[in-house]
Amino acid sequence: METVSTLLLLVHPALALLVVLWMVRQHGWRKAGGTLRGEARQVALAQHVRDGERLLLATSGVIIVAMLARAAVGVLEAGSATAMLMPQSLHGWSGPVGLWILWTTVRHGRRALEAMNSGESFGRHRTVHGRAADLMLILVGLHAFLGFLYTFMVLGGP
Repeated sequence: METVSTLLLLVHPALALLVVLWMVRQHGWRKAGGTLRGEARQVALAQHVRDGERLLLATSGVIIVAMLARAAVGVLEAGSATAMLMPQSLHGWSGPVGLWILWTTVRHGRRALEAMNSGESFGRHRTVHGRAADLMLILVGLHAFLGFLYTFMVLGGP
């Protein structure tokens, strides 16, 4: 594979590593949030909410970068932006699925926050939010491992 193509394809894993580390830190809220009280908890919760929303945007951006890189490599190597656009591995297919799970996690987090702010029962939404976050982190680990293996395929060439 050409050097330019390889570099284009490696932008995604570099950005993805940062997002994965951010997700792990964000998931740590489950433990840390239970130990905080009063105003410190409110400040930390507001930061958790902001980070969750930003994480959804950042993850979408990383997936868009991956798709653009594959389109660019398709143009360079096959003369067509769509030549390499379709996922060709479990790693490629699990990205959009993971984005959907992250969106679901954020959506239930929003619902829990709305219910909490309006004085309604929010336990169910909080539980679903937490379980979706657990599932997402497991799938992120699997996705990252498959991406790590795929990176060696990219670096090794055909």
